[in-house]
Amino acid sequence: MRATGFGYEVREFTHSYQSMIDEMHIAEQERYSQLAQQVDYFCSEGSLTFKQGTGKLLSKNDVQITTDSGTEVITADYIVLATGSRPRKLKHIPIDEKIILTSDGITGLDSFPESIVILGAGVIGCEFATILSNFERTRVFLIDKQIRILPFEDEDIAEIVAGKLQEKGVVIHREADLISMEIKDGKVEYQLRYPDGTTETHMVDKALISVGRVPNTEGLGLEDIGIMTTGQNFCESTDCTTNIPNVFAVGDLTADIALVNIAELEGRYAVEKAYGMASGPVNYSNVSTIMFLNPEVAAVGMNELQARKAGIAYRVASIDFTFISRAIAKRRKTGVFKILVSDDDDMRILGIRAVGTHSSSNIQAMALLIHMNKGIHELAEMVHAHPSMPEGVQECARMLLGKSILKPEVFSQLKCYRVSAEGEVEALIKGQSAILRTSIDRK
Repeated sequence: MRATGFGYEVREFTHSYQSMIDEMHIAEQERYSQLAQQVDYFCSEGSLTFKQGTGKLLSKNDVQITTDSGTEVITADYIVLATGSRPRKLKHIPIDEKIILTSDGITGLDSFPESIVILGAGVIGCEFATILSNFERTRVFLIDKQIRILPFEDEDIAEIVAGKLQEKGVVIHREADLISMEIKDGKVEYQLRYPDGTTETHMVDKALISVGRVPNTEGLGLEDIGIMTTGQNFCESTDCTTNIPNVFAVGDLTADIALVNIAELEGRYAVEKAYGMASGPVNYSNVSTIMFLNPEVAAVGMNELQARKAGIAYRVASIDFTFISRAIAKRRKTGVFKILVSDDDDMRILGIRAVGTHSSSNIQAMALLIHMNKGIHELAEMVHAHPSMPEGVQECARMLLGKSILKPEVFSQLKCYRVSAEGEVEALIKGQSAILRTSIDRK
């Protein structure tokens, strides 16, 4: 409703925080009830026994279940551990889930806070900064220890997100160390120190701590039966199997990618592996991810940071949304498609980053091509719907083949270049200077 330039004007409107939270809980319940209905069906059919309680391993085949009515021990040939994770807390910060919150507690608020500070500029921190700033009811401060937010993403991607946050009034404390955070008179006072030694003290209404997650391993009896864990208490696993062959660990309990779709994939794979039905190990090379930001960010495969860390030579093409017909028509021109391919004639797809409207819907064809170890040639020759956002992905492929409709040598927002295994940047298009990537992060 706050958007402008669409041919209409909204002078006055209101929105209720509590109504939105209530609707969110209704949506949660809809999904939960679907799963519960299936559990009830298979229990009545006799193919599933469902126990709600607390489980503990007694041996590699025995699990003790504690419920309100007592305890019992069940025996199984195989055991899958899928106990998930919870927000990480810091000992020196008094988290009460009322004034200083984690992502578990923030949905318990009954109104928009006037101001909030978010500690941690990873995915969850940036997502909540996006949500709250979009309503323009909350002054948002974001504490980032790094020089930029989303440090695991390429600089150009992170800066698009940072720019939109700042347009919404978000203050990003870059390269800031948190000295202290405490509750004073029902508000939050926090103090920061910067690399030059200067300090700042701020007072806000609420704080959100978003510094990662920890696995739910306490009380499982892992150490009692000899299951190995890491220093951060994640289950050590290889191909979803712990050091005890019939005990599997999946999802956030392990130290790999902590995503719902990965947890589901690993859960399926663990059961298939146990019964000799698995066709091969889990393929993590084409994992699709979404960051619910403004603009939305979707990804699959490698980014430039990962390719350079691995010492891989690669080629890149990127197109700004200002050159995509559908984005122009929708007046949603903030965004970019960026494709990485192997530095050879095959030009196998290594990864894609999509930033902007419909991003999560535009990467699945790329995920399939990565899974099939294919290049960009098929993509470049496909007939895409017009006007559609995936046409931008196709233009990236065509740029790499030297046959794009829009030419990088004419428009600086179109980029096409090669990066050697040593990190040297070379423009692929005649007339487009290699200066276009002099800011590349070679860390």
